[in-house]
Order: sequence, then C-alpha cells, then structure tokens
Amino acid sequence: MFDKIIKKIDTIIVVFAFVALAISLYLVYTLNVRYTQKETVQSLNNILMFTKNMLEDEQQRALSLSLLLSEDKMLLKNYESDRRKKVFEIINEKIQRLKALQGYTFEVQIHDKDLNTYLRSWDYNIKDIPLASFREGLVLAKKSQKPMVSIEVGKRLNIKAISPILNNNKFLGSIEVIEGFGHLRKKLSQQGYNFLILLDRKYLSIATSLKNHLIVAKQYVIVNDIYDKASYDRLQNINFKELGNYGYFSSLGYAFGYFEIKNYHDEKLGYCIVAKKQDIVLPSLHQESVPLDCNRTGVRIR
Repeated sequence: MFDKIIKKIDTIIVVFAFVALAISLYLVYTLNVRYTQKETVQSLNNILMFTKNMLEDEQQRALSLSLLLSEDKMLLKNYESDRRKKVFEIINEKIQRLKALQGYTFEVQIHDKDLNTYLRSWDYNIKDIPLASFREGLVLAKKSQKPMVSIEVGKRLNIKAISPILNNNKFLGSIEVIEGFGHLRKKLSQQGYNFLILLDRKYLSIATSLKNHLIVAKQYVIVNDIYDKASYDRLQNINFKELGNYGYFSSLGYAFGYFEIKNYHDEKLGYCIVAKKQDIVLPSLHQESVPLDCNRTGVRIR
C-alpha cells in the first residue's frame, strides 16, 4: 500500500515536472517571439526613417541642381537666344561632370513659357510636347514663380525638381532635374534590405512608360527597373486596402515596412516598401502612426 502511494506521488511529480517544463518552454518561446518581433519592428522603423531621410536628401539635392542650372549665365544666354543645340551640349556636359564627381545619375528637361517641352537631355529630337495637362508641378512652379520638388507622376514616377527661368520677374520657362530611385535602392541593399516603389495603377494613363511593368496584388505597378523577385512574390497576397499610411507586416518568411508616397495635394500615389528575408510573423498588417510634420518635398509620413 505504501509503495503504491509512493508510486502515485512519483507519477504526480513527474507529470507536474513535465507540465512545468512545457509551460516554461512555452513562456520562453513566447517571450523570445515577442522580443524578436519587437527587434524586427524597431529595425524596420529605423530603416524606414533612413529611407525617408534619404528621399528628402535626394529631393533637396535635385532642387539645388535645378536652381543652379536656372541661374547658369551661359545656359540662360543660349536659351534666350534659342540656340537649342548649344543648350543641349551645355546641359549634357554638366550632367557628365557631376556624375563623374558625385556619382549621381540624373536627367534634365527644359520647358518653354507655355509649358511645352523645349529640350530633353536624353533625346535632342523631342520638343514641343504640351505638358500642362498632366504635369501639375510645372503649372504650380509657373504660377508661383518659385522652385519646387516632389515625387511626381509624369511618363514615369520620379523625383522632379523644377525651377522657373525668370528675367526681370518675367517667366521665360522652367528647368527640371529628374532623378530615379536607383541610388536609394543601392544604399538600402548595402543595409541588407530590398526596395520597391509601388504606384497605383490608376496613374498608368499618365505613367505610360510603366505599362509593361509587373503588377502587385492587381492594384499597384512596380516602378523599379531592378527589384527582388522574392519580395515581389510575397506581396501578391497582401490586401493593400488594410494598410495604413505607415507600418509593418510579414509574408512567407519576409518582413516588410512601408509608408505612403503622396502628391502636392496630399493624395496617395503609392507606397515605398522595404523588405528583408526574416522568418518571423509580425502582427497582421500592423499599422503605426508617426507624428511628423508635412515637408515641402512631397514625401509625407503621418
């Protein structure tokens, strides 16, 4: 009888020990998952801030370049004299010089006083294309006679910095510096992150050069010429309607961070997305609201 009692006690102790061990392991696992989630979110938050700051820096640099070109005496002299070939040569010489010195790639477009294409640095033969109907930035720059910069929809989605060309306060045209997102993609790649710019497909009627680019979740077109295929694949099942204007989510072994890209009127154009291969499940479509002031560059995170 005593032996049976001892055996029952031993069994209870063993069962209790297993239960306690299982609970301990579960708690350790849960705490580890929560810690990893917290670390991942913090890492994504840091890289999103880095991305936002890089975008603002690149826009300010583009704006500075457009201002310098709009005040270049040799360029203006030939523009006002309608020496188009000479203007083309001056522009491309400056582009090549700055590319060699700073490593940045950009393009330049000059518009006449009626907001038609006067000159494009990448194609001398293109001119006299009316732009006012779909290039709001040009219209605003002419109206205000002040320089402005934004991520704007044209034939492509680019950083576009526009400075008016003035003579005695008379509007003669404008000059535009255009930059893509390749430099930012390379910077993020060095940090171990993939980078995608998504544009709402409703803008494809304007951004005609993107019509053959891949579509994400039947709603957004990838702007990048170079992108990570695995990140693209894992975005296909995301319901973008459930996203906020800033946040994080995970999909099939990848962690994502995002923020909205907006135009001059605070209307959403699409998303800037960073991604990293990481086997973790983040809270589904987790949204954050970041209280940052609207800036003058068009990239707005709220």
